[in-house]
Amino acid sequence: MKILLITHGEPLDPERIASGNSVRAHGLALGLIAAGHAVVQVYPEALGEPTPLIVERGLRARRYADRETLAALIAEEAPDALILGYWELIERLPESLDIPIVLDVVAPRILEAMYQEHLDLADEVRRTLACYRRADRFLVGNRRQASFLLPWLLLAGFDCRADAPIDVLPISAGFERVEPLTYSPDTRLRLVAGGVSWPWRRTEDWLDPLVWALERHGQGRAGLVMFAGHYVYAADQPPLELSERERAWPESIVERHGLLPYGAMRAYLRRECHIGLELADENPERRHSQSFRAMEFLSLGLPLICNGYTELAELVRDYDAGWIVDRVEDVDGLIAAILEHPESVGRKSANALRLVEERFHYGRTLRPVLDFLAAPVRARPGAPLIDPEPPAPPVPPSVEEPAAAPHEPSVRTPEARVPPRGSARLKTLARAALGRARPRLKPPVTTLTRGLGRLGRRRAVILVSRSDIRPTNHGAAVKIERTAWGLSFAVEAVYLISEDRVRYHEVRQGRFVERTFPRWLSALGPDPERVRAFLLDSGIPADDAFLYHPAADWSFIARTLYLALRSGARVYQAEFPAYGRATCWARDLLGGRALLVEHNVEYQRLADQVPDLSRHGYEMLRKIELGWCNRSDAVVVVSEADRQRLLAAGVAPERLHHIPHGVDLDGFERAAPLNIHALHGIPADHAVLVYHGIYLYPPNLEAMEVMAREILPRLERLGVAVTVLAIGAHPPARELHPHLRFTGSVESVAPYLKGADLAVVPLQKGGGTRMKILDYFAAGLAVVSTAKGAEGIPITSGVEALIVDDHDAFAQAVADLLADPERRARLGAAARAFVAPLDWRAIAARYLELVDSV
Repeated sequence: MKILLITHGEPLDPERIASGNSVRAHGLALGLIAAGHAVVQVYPEALGEPTPLIVERGLRARRYADRETLAALIAEEAPDALILGYWELIERLPESLDIPIVLDVVAPRILEAMYQEHLDLADEVRRTLACYRRADRFLVGNRRQASFLLPWLLLAGFDCRADAPIDVLPISAGFERVEPLTYSPDTRLRLVAGGVSWPWRRTEDWLDPLVWALERHGQGRAGLVMFAGHYVYAADQPPLELSERERAWPESIVERHGLLPYGAMRAYLRRECHIGLELADENPERRHSQSFRAMEFLSLGLPLICNGYTELAELVRDYDAGWIVDRVEDVDGLIAAILEHPESVGRKSANALRLVEERFHYGRTLRPVLDFLAAPVRARPGAPLIDPEPPAPPVPPSVEEPAAAPHEPSVRTPEARVPPRGSARLKTLARAALGRARPRLKPPVTTLTRGLGRLGRRRAVILVSRSDIRPTNHGAAVKIERTAWGLSFAVEAVYLISEDRVRYHEVRQGRFVERTFPRWLSALGPDPERVRAFLLDSGIPADDAFLYHPAADWSFIARTLYLALRSGARVYQAEFPAYGRATCWARDLLGGRALLVEHNVEYQRLADQVPDLSRHGYEMLRKIELGWCNRSDAVVVVSEADRQRLLAAGVAPERLHHIPHGVDLDGFERAAPLNIHALHGIPADHAVLVYHGIYLYPPNLEAMEVMAREILPRLERLGVAVTVLAIGAHPPARELHPHLRFTGSVESVAPYLKGADLAVVPLQKGGGTRMKILDYFAAGLAVVSTAKGAEGIPITSGVEALIVDDHDAFAQAVADLLADPERRARLGAAARAFVAPLDWRAIAARYLELVDSV
């Protein structure tokens, strides 16, 4: 039998961060293949090529771009049955399908939706019932989920008198064989917790007493490893913020990590950790949950500490595969008991593996699905008890936005291919009528709103930006955060708006304070997932799509207008082109001044960095960028090269203002150099070379690959002993070279740079000004860089730095400088003099000239 397994995530790849959807699908696919079925996993094209490893598992993979390509794929494959790995995927299927459909609802969506304020719960209920009516069989993760699902099927019209079409299929494990953990008296016991930070999973009240119990009873022989991150497919990835209690946790006890690729995560857990944690406040979602992270822990032989209210607790207790805790007050005593008898970890580890083998192995858990597929029966539900309104035809997000201002260069979409019906038809007619009336309405509306805008005007700035600016672990974040900081000393306040519909920041006198929007405002706007899907369909590259959300998400406009009216700010500064849409709307309606800051010429940067960028995608990016440049009152560029590019593209010269990047000179002045050799165990005879960046950004990782593959071997042949320290977030899981070490995120780069011998910048790609070069200059470091690495900085090779592109010449330049301390010192001094005028307060003063011209 041929099965199409349609999933929200790609086939499980050890080299990528994995979603629970991919892990779940992996267990299903292995079980089906072992039972003799042919399996084709189908997933969205935007997630990239499938891993070659799937061929070894006997699994084929195919991708689809939209509903039409998915329908064509299903027709071509002609499967005997479909298994859908997420409930709403059923909305993408053709209505006319006559194939048995198995729907996996292992995550009860409605219970999750209760904690997501941007969702309309009533609408989610209607959608859910409509989706359920199209399925024939349902998979859940445990018995509680089966009980929860039953009344939903009754409401949807299923006849459940004899039997409900529900199979309990736990999250599977047993993908590899592992041995039980062993314990020796010198073992430092490490507990591990974490995963995706969901709004319905609150862990702080449990982990806080646990951390202090580890410090109190551990006496240096116990610690906690924390993994944390956002959902891997989320369009927006703001930095995770620690609570006040979490910031107080001692670093000697708590070790923090971002989410790791699946293979690296399992290897790390197996090598470094001993006990898994599944602790959170009790709520309806948690009571019904089937935890992916708990199953990963158990499958690796890590016994589990879990809450007694979970269904899994019963099995953990029966198999003696961990410890059960019912009250927060019991955490301290439990940790004390474990540390008093740590040898129990070995026994419970063996029991955890036995529990997985007997109750969760994919070969056993899949039996109900195999029974259904042996003789599939179509459900044919009757009339629903509650009529689920048919889902509206798919409408591109930008169609749902307010009427565009004249000549607006926002993303436009073709008319929906599905004929409108019902309420959708009324919306279409209303939009058409509004379009005809707009030319007559605009003058009086603009007069009214600009009159309103003059009321309460204050010397303040609204800065509309991407959300990942704190922590400042990449160049754009540093520039945005420091610009806001510097301006806040010269104006009454600076307000930072981002993709976050709930929070914004108010900055006064350098102090950032988090504020919240009203709940009604937070609920406004199109679905972010639909916005992202639309942008990807428009040809915008997936990794940079988040920068273009404002082009199709009108909630940015609503939040900017709200804050402008509330604060009196009438200067609106957009960071990156698409954010100019919100700032120009606010300027047009309320008066004032719209500024646009160009970190790069983005459409050219992406054309250089994305080899498969389509012509349509390129034209879309160019139209957005140049359109908002020409609509803004002033455009800030960070280099003369970028200014010339925009001039050549047709941006008026009077709009363009060159204000370079800045640097925190005071911070570098105060920083004391680190003893890097001692801190990182670097041999005393090795010189320390440094590079810093965020390694999710491909050019940064590629630069370190060049360092490992080309430069370090040449230095070895020259007899030069060095270790490269690569500082920054999201290091690769694999080692690139024995003498290339990734530190991960650090609190401040200044002490590292001041403790190093030389900075290296072997960049091959990228755009804009390299702020890392300015940091190296501020630290007084000599620098060897490629021309691309020093792009945008008007320096002379041999005066402030050495600029070489050939790999042999690069290695020789490093060797020569290490052998000549006096020349290194001269370069460092010249570099420090170059950045002397670029302190962030001086840079902010140049912005102030544009702000005050309103």
